[in-house]
Amino acid sequence: MFEQYISELLFKYDSIILPGFGAFVLKYIPATIHPVENRLSPPSKIISFDPSQNYNDGILANYISEKKRISFIEANNEILAYVNEINKILSENKQVVLQKIGCFSKSADNTISFAPDTSINYNLETFSMDEIVSAPILRDDIKERLQKQFAENKRTVNERKKFSRAAIWITIIIVILCGNAGTLLIIKPDFIHNIKLVSLFKSSKKNKNIVIKEQTKIQNDSIKKENRPATDTTKTDTSAIKEKCSDQKSLTGQPGEKSYYIVSASFRIKENADNYSLTLKQKGYDPKVIFMEDKGLYAVSYNTYSSPTEAAQALSKITSSENSSAWILYH
Repeated sequence: MFEQYISELLFKYDSIILPGFGAFVLKYIPATIHPVENRLSPPSKIISFDPSQNYNDGILANYISEKKRISFIEANNEILAYVNEINKILSENKQVVLQKIGCFSKSADNTISFAPDTSINYNLETFSMDEIVSAPILRDDIKERLQKQFAENKRTVNERKKFSRAAIWITIIIVILCGNAGTLLIIKPDFIHNIKLVSLFKSSKKNKNIVIKEQTKIQNDSIKKENRPATDTTKTDTSAIKEKCSDQKSLTGQPGEKSYYIVSASFRIKENADNYSLTLKQKGYDPKVIFMEDKGLYAVSYNTYSSPTEAAQALSKITSSENSSAWILYH
């Protein structure tokens, strides 16, 4: 069930921390081309594991609390029991398989190795895209290319022969026509003169019609321009003024003074830290919420001490009776 919650959160965040165990971080994989299999894979995101990030940021516990409708403290207790079960299986040199996440195993030097489940693409942009497989491109061999080139050259030569024959026949026809026209000019010059007069009369009549059409077109255009409504070319330009403001978060404790705090847990969200602080206060502690700027986390302490000796004595009692992962913060 916990791996289902982690898998759902990985579609929202690029990093999900399992407190006390490690962080599942998404790694972007660009699109790849497999030239041998003729296969194109879309961009994707796969899971990598970072055991150094094992603090409690409250994201997983808050999500489990909403899903199962239990309190935030009960969700943290269930996470702690789940992590203890995983560590117990790994200590027995057995593999731990988390569905939709990957497989964990422990080597001889007590280091945890992780093999991610690559069947799920956590990239929402390409989540539903499948791999594209195309058929290989078959290219013509040298023999077929030479045959095509020879056929094209042969067709070009035949076209040139046809063109040369047509040119010869056209030349012959032009010579015959020119000979007939010269004969007609010599025999009947008056007939040629009459033909010229008729052609001049037709051309003059045609030009007159063209002039009348042009004048009519100009008049119509001028009437359209006069009747065309005037357009408003005035344009308005509006602009909005945006102001930026920055908020500063206040830290718990008096400025300029440093004390020793026994930290119970740390959170990325301040609301979760405040809720946990109320729980410790109900148990009789005097909790404080301290913001650690270098880590970007809110630490929740049991009590506050002015000397390291008092803090060390109190830490020994808390780690032996209540919280083995408590530690001292000088802030």
